[in-house]
Amino acid sequence: MLFGVTTMTFFSKPILEALEIIAKCGFDCAEIWVDHAWDEHRGASAKQLKQVLTRLNLQSTIHCSIMDISITSPNKGIREESLRQTYQAVDLARDLGSRLIVIHPGSRFSILEDPISHWAHQVSSIGKILDYAKQQGVIAAVENMDSDKEIVSVKDWDDLDRLFNDVGSKEKQVTLDVTHLRDTEAAVDFIEKARGHIAHFHLSDGTKEKMHLRIGAGELDLKRIVQALKDSGYTGVWSLECFVANNNEDKLREELQAAKALFED
Repeated sequence: MLFGVTTMTFFSKPILEALEIIAKCGFDCAEIWVDHAWDEHRGASAKQLKQVLTRLNLQSTIHCSIMDISITSPNKGIREESLRQTYQAVDLARDLGSRLIVIHPGSRFSILEDPISHWAHQVSSIGKILDYAKQQGVIAAVENMDSDKEIVSVKDWDDLDRLFNDVGSKEKQVTLDVTHLRDTEAAVDFIEKARGHIAHFHLSDGTKEKMHLRIGAGELDLKRIVQALKDSGYTGVWSLECFVANNNEDKLREELQAAKALFED
């Protein structure tokens, strides 16, 4: 069983320092956000990242860029640049030998944007990303997005399944983010429907109003969700994606222990 955490927990620190903290806190895996890795002041090269990961005996996953990009933008230039940066993130996953890369599907620019055109861009862009990842030998796991936002077009398993079918992808590898679903029953339903296709798991608590809370600070029955995922045969990383105030290492250690407690009888 592998426990991971995103480097964005310590985004204000240099990413190499963040990796040191993650290892010191007892995690098996770091989820490297490329926005952190590519930061002009806090980032590091693929070579530096690989050296540190090897020295710390940390496995890695990669999270695609999310800052000011949109793979479904109605602006062709923005869409193409977003795809270029996503391909670069896939390259980083390849170069680091990461377990997988998390891919965000796009959202509409506004509720006024034509949903048919948006979906056409979604299918085209995700298809290109999945094809490129396959060429590079990298698993690309598409994530379910915020269920409470009208501009979001990929919210649950049914949306993801439709997307994969329209793309023509048989693998259907997904990242399940439970806090994006905002509801325990919705999470359990997702797991049941997506059985065998969940490659990665983002763990945090949440309420109807707030996401990515620390374990126990929200309303999700995380113990039930974890059990459902275990029963489904999930063997991936249990990757924490929560906000820890003030880069507090002790709080992050507490969060890891809270995550492990979800597996106790």
